[in-house]
Amino acid sequence: MQHEAAKLHLVADVGGTNCRLALADTNGVQVETWRRFRNDDHGSFAELARIYLADQPLVSSAAVAIAGPVGKGWGRLTNRDWHFDADELAGALWLDAVHLLNDLEALGHAIAVLPEASLRFLSGTAAEDEPQSVVIGLGTGFNVSVAHGPSGVVFAAEMGHAALPQPVASIIRHEVSDMSGFDTVEHLLSGSGLARLHQARTGHVCKPEEVADATGGAETQAIMARALGALVREVAYLYLPEGGIYFNGSLARTLLTPETTDLVLAPLQNDDSFHGRMARMPMYLLTDDASALHGCARYLSVHI
Repeated sequence: MQHEAAKLHLVADVGGTNCRLALADTNGVQVETWRRFRNDDHGSFAELARIYLADQPLVSSAAVAIAGPVGKGWGRLTNRDWHFDADELAGALWLDAVHLLNDLEALGHAIAVLPEASLRFLSGTAAEDEPQSVVIGLGTGFNVSVAHGPSGVVFAAEMGHAALPQPVASIIRHEVSDMSGFDTVEHLLSGSGLARLHQARTGHVCKPEEVADATGGAETQAIMARALGALVREVAYLYLPEGGIYFNGSLARTLLTPETTDLVLAPLQNDDSFHGRMARMPMYLLTDDASALHGCARYLSVHI
């Protein structure tokens, strides 16, 4: 094992398709060390990380954000047969410790340190003294995390596997005759869910990235945006994230365009409950692909 005085750490964001890695110190991510790897080119994360670390100074520990379920000392990717054991990974990389986080948990840590340039403001009134925030991730999958800013505590969740709330299901039920493919939040509000909804509406099979240009694709995206807006309202009442609601992921960027952003934001913007408290909740879109790396760095700074 390396000497405890080592000050550099490895931070990694492991998605289903790509991995992003960088070094971090007490000041955060060293941006010039950021690199991206295609998962298809490597047999495991350990193999990929060893290649990256071979050209870097010695590091003492790592924080790894994983796009999939994470338990105490273990994790796995949802869309690739990669499994993670913290102790085994520490041994393979000659590190003192490896910390595993769900990717949305990492984003929950990131929002406290992200620069304004990494965010696009959508609506609401920013309030620095409000401690609770929520990150909503929509991409290959779906999940949320809840962050308490002052304490640095981030609560992980697996909301993608929860059943669709009734207001969301009602929107979809009005558009399709068969709801059997939309049992959970992730079955609908994900890239594959967008393609599934389009097929259920039109009978046309296409990839998620092809929906926008397909016949009826604009209508499918508008329906999905309305469904997301209904879910956001439910999340807002569950967690009261008056510090901000932060959207992340490829599907979030697809739905938060000039054509459909208003459909996503309207349920909260038009809610006058509690003297307009709900409508004032600020909402943002994360625009920095390295956001989870910043979150891993902050996790290490708080927990080590």
